[in-house]
Amino acid sequence: MATAYGIHIGNSSGCLATFVNGDASVLANDAGDRVTPAVVALNGVEWEIGLPAKSGQASSKAIIKNNKRLMNCDFSEDDIAFVENSSSCRIQNDEELVYEFETSETKLYSNPDNIATKIYAKLYTIASHAVQNEGDLKLVLAAPLNWSSLSRERLVKCAELAGFDVLQVISEPAAALLAYNVEESADDVNVLVYRLGGSSCAASVVKVSSGFMSVEKNVFRSDLGGQCLTKDLADYIAQEFKQKWKLDPHESRRAMSKLLNHADNCKHILSTLSSAHVFIESLLDGVDWSQNVTRARFENIISSKISAYIEPAKQVIDSFNGKIHKIILCGGSMKIPKLQSAVASLLPEAEVLSGINPDEVIAVGCARQAGMMLDLPDLSLADTNMEIEFLGKDIYMKYLDQTVKLFKEGSPPYAQNICSIESVNDVKDMSFTLHEDPNGEQFATETFNIENLTKPFKLKATLQSSNILMQVDFFFKFIFETFLDSGL
Repeated sequence: MATAYGIHIGNSSGCLATFVNGDASVLANDAGDRVTPAVVALNGVEWEIGLPAKSGQASSKAIIKNNKRLMNCDFSEDDIAFVENSSSCRIQNDEELVYEFETSETKLYSNPDNIATKIYAKLYTIASHAVQNEGDLKLVLAAPLNWSSLSRERLVKCAELAGFDVLQVISEPAAALLAYNVEESADDVNVLVYRLGGSSCAASVVKVSSGFMSVEKNVFRSDLGGQCLTKDLADYIAQEFKQKWKLDPHESRRAMSKLLNHADNCKHILSTLSSAHVFIESLLDGVDWSQNVTRARFENIISSKISAYIEPAKQVIDSFNGKIHKIILCGGSMKIPKLQSAVASLLPEAEVLSGINPDEVIAVGCARQAGMMLDLPDLSLADTNMEIEFLGKDIYMKYLDQTVKLFKEGSPPYAQNICSIESVNDVKDMSFTLHEDPNGEQFATETFNIENLTKPFKLKATLQSSNILMQVDFFFKFIFETFLDSGL
C-alpha cells in the first residue's frame, strides 16, 4: 500500500508523520528525536538545519529562529522585530524581506521562503530514507487557521521545492481532530482544540457533524508561547549560579544562549519525569554549572503565569453557546502536566483525548488526511471555498444479524465510516446489504471473500461522487448509486 506523509512546522520545531496500512506514526530524525528544531544556521558557507543549528546557537553569528512568522503574508513590524531579536542576523524589509548574514569574507542574503525550503528538505531526507519504494512522496501540510490562501501557497511551493508532492494544506485545528479520528464520530460533537507552541497559541471550538468540521470560535495570540516559560526557568538557573559564584549570566549573550538551550531541554524532560539534571560546561568565565531541577520547582516558577496561558481557551469557551464534549491539546508546550490539568479543569465533564504527544498531534492528523486522499480521485483542493452536495437520506448496512447506520442524512461527499466486523472463523463469504430504512427492503447487496482475513476485520465505506466505495482489507468495489441532495 502507498505511503503518505504529514508535516507540521511551527516556529520552534517540525514533525514528520507517515500513514501506511491504516496506521499513522512519527518518523524520527537522524538524532533519534521525533521532532526537529525549526532552526537554521550558517556555519561558514555550510547550512546547518535542526539540532546542529540549535546546539551551536551560542557561538553562531548567523542563526534564524521563528521563521514561520515571516512566512505569513500578513506579517507585521512586530513579527519582524520578534524574529530579529530571537535570531542572530539582520532583517532588511525594503522591496523584499531578506535575512543578512555576515561571514568572514562577505555578506550573504536569504529570505523566509529559502529558509523554510531548507527545513522541508531536512524532513524530506528523513522521509526518503524511510520509504522502501521509489516514487513521489505524497504530503499534506497544516497551516494556522488565520493564514490566507497566498500564505498557504508559499508553504506548498517550499515543500515542493524540497521534493514533496503536496496534496493539500489543511488548518491546524482540523489536523488535530483528524489525528484522533474525531470526524468518524457517530454523534455530533464539539471539540476544544488548544495549541500552545513556542511563541504563539491558538484556541478553537470545532463542531463535527457527519465527518464535516466547522470552526465555531477561534482565538489566536502571537504574544503567548512556551518560550516565556523557558526564559523563566533560565532566569531561575541564572540566579542560582549568581548566588554561588557572584557572576551574572545575564551580562553575557553567549551565557544566556547556553542557558536558554539547556532550560528548554530541561523543560521538556520535566514534562515526563519528576526531575532533570542540568549541566552546562563553561557557562561563564570558564565556570561549569551542575544542578538538579524538580518538576515541583518548575511548576512553582511558572505558577503565576498559568492563568494567562489558559485565558485564550477560557475566552472561546465563554463565547461558545453549547456544550463542549472533547478536548485536544497540541503544541510542544502543552506537554507540561500543569498546563494540561489547568486547561482540563475549565471543562471537567469533557473528555481529554490523549495517546499522541501534543507536539506530534498536528503532523499525525496531516498524515491521516494524506492517507485518506490516496483513496480519492484527483481533486482540485486549492480553493478554500467550494460548493458541495450532501447525502439526502440515511443509509443503513446489514450483515449477519447486525444493522449499522452507515451514513446519516446530511453527510458530505468523501465522508467515511470504518466498521469493525465480527464473524465466525469458518465463514468464507459475507454479504452486506444496503437499505434506506432499517426495516425496509434492500436496494443493493455485495459479497466479499473473508476467509483469509483476521477477525474481526475492518470495512471502510466512503462516499464518492455518485457512488459509495466499500473496502475490505485491500479489496474494494463501487456498489451503488448514492442519493446526493444539494438542497441540504
